[in-house]
Amino acid sequence: MSDPRKTPTTGYWRAFFSRRNAIAWAVLAIALLANLAVWQYLHSRENLAAEGQFQLLTNEVSGAIRKRMIDHEQILLGGAGLYDASRQVDRNEWRVYVERLNLAANYPGIQGVGFARILQPQAVAKFEADVRREGFPNFTLRPPGTRELYSSILFLEPFSGRNLAAFGYDMLSEPTRHAAILAAARSGESRITGRVTLVQETHGKVQAGLLMYVPVYRSGQPLGTPEQRLDALRGVVYSPYRMDDLMAGIIGDQAPKLDFAIYDGDQPRSENLLFNSQEQQVDRQPLLSKQLQLPLYGQNWTLNFSSRPTFEAGFHNDGILVLLGAGVSLLLFVLASQLTLRREQAEALAQRMTVQIRQSSEDLRKSEERQSLVLKGSNDGWWDIDLQVQSFIASARAWEMLGYPPDESPQAIDRWHQLVLPEDLGALQDSLRQAIESGAESFSSEARMLQLNGNQLPVLLRGFIQRDAAGRPLRLSGTMQDLSEAKRIERMKNEFVSTVSHELRTPLTSISGALGLVNGGALGEVPPLMGQMLQIAQQNSQRLSHLINDLLDMEKLAAGKLSFELHIQPIKPLIEQALVANQAFAEQHQVSFQFDQPGDMWVRADALRLQQVLSNYLSNACKFSPAGSAIRIHTELRGSLVRVSVCDQGPGIPAEFQNRIFEKFAQADGSDRREQAGTGLGLAISKELIERMDGSVGFHSVPGQGATFWFELPLIEEHSLPSRSPPGSAAPLVLVVEDEPGIVHLLEVMLSHAGYRVDSVFSESQALQRLAEGEYAAITLDMRLSDGHGLALIRDLRRNPATHHLPILVISAYCGEGRKLLDRVDDNIAWLEKPINEALLLETLDQFITTSSQAAIEHTAGHEALE
Repeated sequence: MSDPRKTPTTGYWRAFFSRRNAIAWAVLAIALLANLAVWQYLHSRENLAAEGQFQLLTNEVSGAIRKRMIDHEQILLGGAGLYDASRQVDRNEWRVYVERLNLAANYPGIQGVGFARILQPQAVAKFEADVRREGFPNFTLRPPGTRELYSSILFLEPFSGRNLAAFGYDMLSEPTRHAAILAAARSGESRITGRVTLVQETHGKVQAGLLMYVPVYRSGQPLGTPEQRLDALRGVVYSPYRMDDLMAGIIGDQAPKLDFAIYDGDQPRSENLLFNSQEQQVDRQPLLSKQLQLPLYGQNWTLNFSSRPTFEAGFHNDGILVLLGAGVSLLLFVLASQLTLRREQAEALAQRMTVQIRQSSEDLRKSEERQSLVLKGSNDGWWDIDLQVQSFIASARAWEMLGYPPDESPQAIDRWHQLVLPEDLGALQDSLRQAIESGAESFSSEARMLQLNGNQLPVLLRGFIQRDAAGRPLRLSGTMQDLSEAKRIERMKNEFVSTVSHELRTPLTSISGALGLVNGGALGEVPPLMGQMLQIAQQNSQRLSHLINDLLDMEKLAAGKLSFELHIQPIKPLIEQALVANQAFAEQHQVSFQFDQPGDMWVRADALRLQQVLSNYLSNACKFSPAGSAIRIHTELRGSLVRVSVCDQGPGIPAEFQNRIFEKFAQADGSDRREQAGTGLGLAISKELIERMDGSVGFHSVPGQGATFWFELPLIEEHSLPSRSPPGSAAPLVLVVEDEPGIVHLLEVMLSHAGYRVDSVFSESQALQRLAEGEYAAITLDMRLSDGHGLALIRDLRRNPATHHLPILVISAYCGEGRKLLDRVDDNIAWLEKPINEALLLETLDQFITTSSQAAIEHTAGHEALE
């Protein structure tokens, strides 16, 4: 008889824990260990992610506070500038200035912008009387009392609400404000106070407050020492801040995941608390916390950050994964047990797998359908090339793009070759061959394809390379994108940049040149304050000029339209000219040039373009070198090459940026707060220019130890420079042919100061008449004249024996067009792009006149010898 104690359930559990089920238990143990390892890994990764995100948030908050305080300082500096520019500012002018700032919209959190007058004791009574006459009959300076020095809040806008309580208040009467005002006065810099209670706290919650001061000095007073600045103090422009309102304006809802408190001083003491984002103290230990020191305008703030539960909830959610992993482990255990113990379970599992396979097949079909719809939506065609049988097929859209009827049947590979423009086929095959030989999985290349109507269609071909186990290519599959619209937009962009840049050159030439003459003292001594403004204007006009030149040069280089005048010449004078041209820039950055004098080395180069490269190298070295350092320029022979190097002592080039240093628009600091301005085109243009002169460029740099940029040109056998005309000859007469009155006046001043006599005409007909009446040493010529084109005048002069060799300096924004249309080489014509470079103009003119005079002397000597 069977044991009545045995039931199907007890038998099942005995089998469950029997040796036959050992494999299932092993599976469970392995799965649980794997789950534990995964949990530990995820937990450590989430800790790192949480710390990184917390660090980012704290940096954003502290950075936002610093930036907003800098913005507020700029407001006060603007107000100080208003006082510096005006001997007297009235209440209405101050109100208009502050209203234009639109504080509520642009700078939320600022209480107002005001001005406080500094008063000697003997001036208080008169000051109160003057204010009362303005319409404030009850005005009096407060608090009363005898002090060595007084101040009074005179203006504070908006002049309403809480700010009315501050009118007439003497901020020097309170120690914290008194210390900050005197610190700002003695240093000449902006200062903020420690924690104070504002007089504006007339109602509602009393918030911690602080004030920022910018000193205003009386005009003409010496400011060399702290005592002199204090004696010359006229008043302070200031802003009061209620800290809760200020932080709400700065942070808003940017930091919902962390709490932070701000303390005045180096230690987080409760009596120095300026702001706390926690309205109520919560007894909770945060997951992450951090303390930062934020120095601001003579004060040091301590910022305590702690993570909020909402921030912490975004991490360490691995409990669900652990439970899921445990569940999967148990599921595997149960499945293994069922497979081991029951055949029926295996059959059921097989059935479920069959269902899953069917579902996967359905999912695959839907995926392929989605891919097809996506491809249709992109409006691209697809193609597939079988390299084994040398055939290809293309989608209906691909044939439609080329104007052919749809045909998805296999085609011979030669048919594909016939569709590609012959001029592009070789480059396309080379690109594809390079991708295959390099082991790449994909490739991308542009080409032009022939449409049925004979037109050319620019396309982008992108594909995947399928290989066998040995790495041999089997198939190429990819897409074909129509680039017609992209190319059209690119042409429009280039035409727009070129047109706008050219049109900007003529007015910019007048502005830059005129400012240069005024700042140089050509029109008399300039007052210091005006001189500073004019210097700023000149510097920014030069920056705009450099930007336009860079854009035009890059556009010309890309289009292959930039012409070169290559001459064999010594390298040393070109370097010396570049050093002279950049000397003022070096002095501005407080650095010096150290030129290691080379021997006689000759190269074949375009002098103007080579100077452009040198200027790029030198200006970069000046910008990134510390004040007081020297920039070394040296030349050396390296085999058959001449290498010119520019070495600075700056911060060097970051390692991660070095492989992009010569790319277009590349800048190591690409943020909108970078210290050094620029387009990022200078080095890219320099590389193109040197390579067009059969040279090469490069650099070497160790971060933190400076950088050396160099270029190399082929060495040419030695030549000799032509001798210059003897000194003491009469001042040469130059004819200026230009229809823009501002440019005419600019050239007259430049040439006259250089010792030339100048005549000016505004048209082609006037120029021919003057040249027939007098003898000129050279002429300057614009391409666009009121009654014709400058090229017509050039051709007329060259046909006339009397002016056949007359030196001509073309000064125009259309030099490239002129060179192309002239269709001949003329050594007595120089092409100078606008805006006018005064040093290059005078140097070129001097060289032309010297060479012309030498030729005339040799010609006369030859005649005398024949006689």
